[in-house]
Amino acid sequence: MKAHWWSCVLGLLCMPAEVILSTWTVSQEPMSISQVRVNSSTKITCSTSLSETMGVYLHRGFHGKKDVVFLALDKGQVTQDTIAKNFEGRIHIAKEQQITEGHGFTWELSLLGLEDTDWYYCSWVYFNSVKGNQETRSSTGTIIIVRERDPQEQCRIHTENLIFMSVTAFTAILILFIGAVIVRSKRFKKKFRPAREVRPSRPNRPQHVCPHQTVQHCPYLITSANPLDFRGIL
Repeated sequence: MKAHWWSCVLGLLCMPAEVILSTWTVSQEPMSISQVRVNSSTKITCSTSLSETMGVYLHRGFHGKKDVVFLALDKGQVTQDTIAKNFEGRIHIAKEQQITEGHGFTWELSLLGLEDTDWYYCSWVYFNSVKGNQETRSSTGTIIIVRERDPQEQCRIHTENLIFMSVTAFTAILILFIGAVIVRSKRFKKKFRPAREVRPSRPNRPQHVCPHQTVQHCPYLITSANPLDFRGIL
């Protein structure tokens, strides 16, 4: 059992330095997209567990690789060299005190403008003692998007505009509906003719005919009792 344990220890000691070097890592935070507004600031933290680190670059890479700033590390001394002239006075660097093995720095980019929208990543420069040359290892990077308004404010304004457009559309439809009803009612009034009142017909009154007494003249009939009356004959 002890012989097996010692064989494992010797195997680790005899492992090539390149394999051990491959376990060294670099990291960057935040890893997602960072959205900020104009004239605001944002922070990027880069760290590494590499030994014999000589320095670290901050690059921007959307439109080709461009160096922003370089930190030279020499026996614990940190020297800042701002390469991009448009970032002079706008980059503040603080050393991460929580990192015990390796190095870590926080870059604060201030007074951001729309032209600062880009992909920012760190490249650590270290000396490979096995190969005897200088090498670099880069982190994944952070995409910084600078907008004129804050993303939450932009979303709120978009929501307010959507509500305003909905209310406006509803009001316009309601006005059109009321106007159509008014026009239709006016046309109906022009075409409308009130019906005349139908009065019940009066019943026919019976005609009273007064009979006229007619005198029948009978020339040969004597209607008078007086024998001397000749009116009947005449």
